[in-house]
Amino acid sequence: MEEITQQLWEAAERKRKCRIRMRREPIERFVHPYGICQTAGNKIMLVCWQELGFTKAGRTAGYRNLKLADIETIEITEFHFVKRDDFNPLDGQYKDWVFHV
Repeated sequence: MEEITQQLWEAAERKRKCRIRMRREPIERFVHPYGICQTAGNKIMLVCWQELGFTKAGRTAGYRNLKLADIETIEITEFHFVKRDDFNPLDGQYKDWVFHV
């Protein structure tokens, strides 16, 4: 998990989109990594904007909090992202940040 955390930090610092594969999911997700935090529920999560990939039926692009321990693989792409204006790291659901954009 430490290596994945390092890769996500690097991608966030460089504003690079990532392909990630989550445990027990049939396809990858294409995400903009915004940070890693401990939630108010004491879970360690990747906070991201998901562009494409696995999601519940009917869901579109949007913010996702993905359990860090369930990330199996990550690929940092050459594609850049721009941080969205509506990202709020002070939102009450986030307790302690490891890092964020």
